[in-house]
Amino acid sequence: MAVPTLDYTHFTSGTQEQRETFARELLDSFERTGFAKLKAHTFSAQELNELFTWGHKFFDQPLDVKNEIPNETGPRPMRGYTPWRVEEVGRLHREERVRLMKDSKEHFDQGPSYDTEFPNQWPKAPELSGFKRFMEDFYEQCDDTCLTLMAALEVAWGIDDGSLVARCVPSATDLRLTHYPAIPVEEMQGDRASRIAPHTDFGPITLLFQDSTGGLEIEDRDENSKTKSFVPLPPTDTTEMIVNVGDTLTRWTNGKITGGIHQVTAPEAMKEGSGLMIPPRMSMAYLFKAERNVSVGPLPKFVSDRQPAIYPNMTAFEFQQWRNSTVYGLNEKEHLDEKEQLNEREQLNDKEHIFGAGSWNSTPKAIQLQA
Repeated sequence: MAVPTLDYTHFTSGTQEQRETFARELLDSFERTGFAKLKAHTFSAQELNELFTWGHKFFDQPLDVKNEIPNETGPRPMRGYTPWRVEEVGRLHREERVRLMKDSKEHFDQGPSYDTEFPNQWPKAPELSGFKRFMEDFYEQCDDTCLTLMAALEVAWGIDDGSLVARCVPSATDLRLTHYPAIPVEEMQGDRASRIAPHTDFGPITLLFQDSTGGLEIEDRDENSKTKSFVPLPPTDTTEMIVNVGDTLTRWTNGKITGGIHQVTAPEAMKEGSGLMIPPRMSMAYLFKAERNVSVGPLPKFVSDRQPAIYPNMTAFEFQQWRNSTVYGLNEKEHLDEKEQLNEREQLNDKEHIFGAGSWNSTPKAIQLQA
């Protein structure tokens, strides 16, 4: 399954025809694969090298230094440092095999600099004195890119009032640096552990940059594929930007676009090896999110008498609280109850929708937890 590479400048500085073509191709790639790749974006090789340099400087700090800015795990937005094997995204999955799979990562999360309700936490180590300034600037650049891609979807859908972009302002996005420490290849064989288990992201879209290690895989949506499987999406170089569809876009489009399922495991060349150490891996995910009070129920454009809304209204913040509660194991029983209800319903496209990006029942209790 090929994921196309699109030239970002065709939309930002191209002719009207180039802008419209880019918008159509972006939407087509999202609908077919759940992903797209961008070249000629605004991030230079120097900036991306500096990003990963800062990432290594942070994760190379002693554990007690990183733990000085602990992420408060739970329904609230993530801020600060989360240690190895605390978050488990497999809990979002409806297959028991995946739900039991351990993630093998540590990560640092930040939100917008102006968020006083959930303020960022920054390390105080002298060698990280420039970390905050760089990451805040990088965050803003990512946000501009995401808003531009929302504008491209407006063009593709014929939305001329800017309402899709407006749903994402001001930003409530989480930027995440993830470090996958070196690990014996045997731990990745079987279903015991993964670097990160199969999952979809929560927001409309995610921007991803990765180092050269490899191991990222995406769901194969090839119609000729007889079984559900994953195919590698190896990095061509560290300047390549990957964009994937998240659950919010699935909900807004009433299931017309489905989230890009992805995982990180052993690089393809190492999967069948023995006695090998998979090298460390670093990535940056800009987990773009809608403004917190915006509904993530279906947009009127995608609802009709023939296609009624299949997702309930809840705010973007409530949705994030619900999903965060799941990945940190705070609402296991409720997740299983939802699974039983969903199994009784006809699924999107007559096939199982394995992540429950929405629910036909009432708003989950988990989102009522106080942040």
